[in-house]
Amino acid sequence: MLLRTASHGIAPAITLDFLIPRTILHQTLSRGEIINPLRTFPRRHQSNQASSLRLPSSLNRSNTTSGLSQLTQELDVFDEQSLAGLTHAQIDAYNNIMPKLRAALNYNDVGKIRKLWAMLKSSNSLAFFGHHHHEMCARGVANFCKRTPPRQLGEDIELVLCEMALHSAAVGATEGLKALMLCAIKDKRPDDALALYGEYLGKLREKGVLRGDDPEGSQQGSPVGLAEEDEPASLSPIRDEVLLCAIVAHAQRDSFYDALQLYLKADTRIAPSTVEEFAHLLHFDRALSVKVNLYARRLSTASLLARPPTLMKHLSNLTRDSATTSLEKLYSATVAGAGEPDPWLAITPEQLSETRVVLLPDFFWPSFIKSFLACRKTDLVERLWDDMLKLGVKPGVAAWNALLDGYGHIRMLNSTLEVWELMRKQGVKPDALSHRALISAYFTAGKVDEALARFQAFERDYLKRGSSMDNSGVLSVYNTTLNGLLMASRVDDALEIKKRMETSGPKPDIITYNTFLRYYGRKGELKSMAKILQELEPAGVKADVYTFSTLLASMLRVRADADKIVVNFMKKQGVEPDTTALTAIIDNQLQERTPQGFKVAMDLLSKMERGDYGDATPNAITYTSVLTAINRGDWLGKQIVEEYSQRLWETMRKRGIQPTRTTYNVLLRASLENKEPEGLENALRYYRDMINSRVHMGTDTWYIMLKGLVDKKRWEEAKVVVEDMRKYKVNKISSSLRTLMDRVSRQNRSRGAQTEAYL
Repeated sequence: MLLRTASHGIAPAITLDFLIPRTILHQTLSRGEIINPLRTFPRRHQSNQASSLRLPSSLNRSNTTSGLSQLTQELDVFDEQSLAGLTHAQIDAYNNIMPKLRAALNYNDVGKIRKLWAMLKSSNSLAFFGHHHHEMCARGVANFCKRTPPRQLGEDIELVLCEMALHSAAVGATEGLKALMLCAIKDKRPDDALALYGEYLGKLREKGVLRGDDPEGSQQGSPVGLAEEDEPASLSPIRDEVLLCAIVAHAQRDSFYDALQLYLKADTRIAPSTVEEFAHLLHFDRALSVKVNLYARRLSTASLLARPPTLMKHLSNLTRDSATTSLEKLYSATVAGAGEPDPWLAITPEQLSETRVVLLPDFFWPSFIKSFLACRKTDLVERLWDDMLKLGVKPGVAAWNALLDGYGHIRMLNSTLEVWELMRKQGVKPDALSHRALISAYFTAGKVDEALARFQAFERDYLKRGSSMDNSGVLSVYNTTLNGLLMASRVDDALEIKKRMETSGPKPDIITYNTFLRYYGRKGELKSMAKILQELEPAGVKADVYTFSTLLASMLRVRADADKIVVNFMKKQGVEPDTTALTAIIDNQLQERTPQGFKVAMDLLSKMERGDYGDATPNAITYTSVLTAINRGDWLGKQIVEEYSQRLWETMRKRGIQPTRTTYNVLLRASLENKEPEGLENALRYYRDMINSRVHMGTDTWYIMLKGLVDKKRWEEAKVVVEDMRKYKVNKISSSLRTLMDRVSRQNRSRGAQTEAYL
């Protein structure tokens, strides 16, 4: 029986989202040189599928020399060293040893393996291993373990195999290390498996890709837990299959807390497919397999809670998508972490201990109230409230505000009023945001007079108490009331409140004035808008992007020169109408997601392209902003989106504007989501153009491309992308991306392909 969101230490829930100034986030994108020729996509002859595009077979090598030098330096820690330092004797020895080592591994020739490995070490040849050499050794060790457990042959050969596996695992070829660790686990030697994990971390530190005594990483970026299949993972150098082997060892030792500490420090996440794979690999111990699956799920939840910003973003995404099942699972897993067995979650700071190592974020309860009520899951809100009481948590004002705000948002006024009364009876003193939520609930329910009466009671209390109340919260009450009155066409009441604000406080801010501008703009009352604008300077308030955007959209209805008027007003406000400012206005209009906003934005873009504003011409950020907005959601018709995306792309090329990686990512994602044949054709064209233009392809780009092809079951094209990743020496591969690569390789092997997976 309770609420939606409130203030939880993050931003308070405000219903005036349309008034909040929007900004354009800029990201500096690095560019790199791509040095290898593209692979040709295989042709398909089925009439019901789009024909594949053929990529160029070569690139101009004369343009890549400098890039090759730089790229080689960056990849030294992952790839083979320069061969310039080898003597002729070393080269001859190297060429003689490697084929013999491959044969010895294939035939489990223990003596030769030991001898040849020693020769490679003594001649300092290990530093010159390439990727295929590491893969050969890793597969050789894994196959050796399948045929003969190393422990049965003696400690010396086991030591040699460990050296080979660790040397290869440090550069990403982990198949051998995984096999050795699983052998130790199968022999019930978890400590040996953990020792191998420790040596693996040591090798990564030697390579310079893992810093410090513990693999703590930056703890920034994507969530750390079990990866969502549609989200790229963090870039920790620790491979998830090796990490899971170590977790299996801890599970064998019945040490969840040690597994948790290890997992939190690793700063990577384990893909669901990796957990599924291990369920089969642990067939020799069914109980252990079940325990590992349970550990993995607990660790996923714990690691997510240990990173509050990531948790908040994850909750926001789930709420936006109305993913109630996922929300409920996450909530249930969290609450279970506070109980037996193996309680790892501390509800309060006082509960933190050697076993309860993760502290529940203070916004957890209000945020889940908000999310559940946004999805209209009132039963889950009641369950949450009961859980709070069972766990000894006294609901604070933020939780009560969340209930008030949430029930009001879904037009459950009676429930809102019930919460208000319960709140007061239990001795919880409402703050400014509590009053804002109650007033908003009345307005949402169409009870304008009641809302105004509540506001007037609050205002009297505010004036009596002076400035002791939080001014930002008080302003939100006033602005919410002004918005509600204007939406109900109670203009005189709104103006009277604004007048009292100007004389008695709190002083109006830009949101106050934007509220009136938006109302008058919708009504087409330009004189009233002009009057509000004239009040800004005397009030010491600066106009923002929303002000300019609202003014432009309103004046375009009656004045053909509206843009010039807005530009002059911007200058008067001390804002230079440069590319950045005009791009922000375009973005603001598109965020309205209305036909009128789209028209205003496109007209302004066209004038920028014609040079109507001097040097304020569109740049890559401008076009990326537009492409992102029109391709997000379904507020525009599909045909319009495709038409304008194509036009914007062609305009960029004609104007000599190089698309950024973000631009390509937007276009690739949109094209691959298109179910028509031309969607695939466009995606392959953008992919080819990105490589021809030598735009740096980050992990996100590879993931978007590969995920889209896998979803379309275009396995042959996906195989080429995987091979391209190998050719371009992609080294920082996330768990989710690696999972896709594995899936492509398995699928093509099952189809008779001989492509190796590049991991």
